Amino acid sequence: MKILEKGPGWNIKKRCTGAGNGEGGCNSLLLVEENDIYVTSHTDITGDTDYYYTFCCPVCGKETDIAEKDVPSSIRRKKLDLYRSKFDRRLVL
Repeated sequence: MKILEKGPGWNIKKRCTGAGNGEGGCNSLLLVEENDIYVTSHTDITGDTDYYYTFCCPVCGKETDIAEKDVPSSIRRKKLDLYRSKFDRRLVL
C-alpha cells in the first residue's frame, strides 16, 4: 500500500485557562498538537506522585493541564517515557 497523503497528526482545541497551575490563563483558543504537550508532576507529602499533560500558552506563557482522557493513550505513553528518560524516574503504569 502507498500513502497518497498523510493525514494530520493528533490535535485538540483548548483554551488557555491555567487549569492545574494556579488558574489565571488568558483564555486564548489554541490548537494544541502532540509536540506542544509535555508531562508535569506533583509529589505530595506522602510521596505519591501525580502526572499531568501540560501545554504552555504562546500568548501569555501560562501552563494549562489537559485532562488525561483527552490525550490518546499512545501519546500519553510516549510523553511519560520521555519524561522518565529525562528525569530518570520510575513510573508505575
